[in-house]
Amino acid sequence: MSTLTPREKKTSYAALGFFAAGCLMVVILQGTIGLYFTRHYFIAHFLLGLFLPFAIYAMGGMRLTFWIGWCLTATWHFGYEFWEDQLTRSSYSLDWDQIASGSVGLLAAWQVYRLWNRHLDRLESASAAKG
Repeated sequence: MSTLTPREKKTSYAALGFFAAGCLMVVILQGTIGLYFTRHYFIAHFLLGLFLPFAIYAMGGMRLTFWIGWCLTATWHFGYEFWEDQLTRSSYSLDWDQIASGSVGLLAAWQVYRLWNRHLDRLESASAAKG
């Protein structure tokens, strides 16, 4: 990969910070209320959808790296729910709460991505108008 622009560097650091904050939140929630194998498991799916795309977005800070991260997260989440999770069951039954919460998390990740880029666009247009 070529040298990152200042905007891509800033975005990479922000995405890494956002992902790290998400990891910290998951650790705190797991340590307090518990997420995995509890009735709060749907929260883990939401947080996965929200924060995991930013781990890959942090690798380049570009639109392409966000969409690669988003698509890999969606593939992993839905692949698990629609196929892998079913291998341990006697009949095909879906966990709709987990599917929905992961979907909402992915939509929230897209919104965070949009808001961040709009913020950077406003900063760049404001600095261009001044100078």
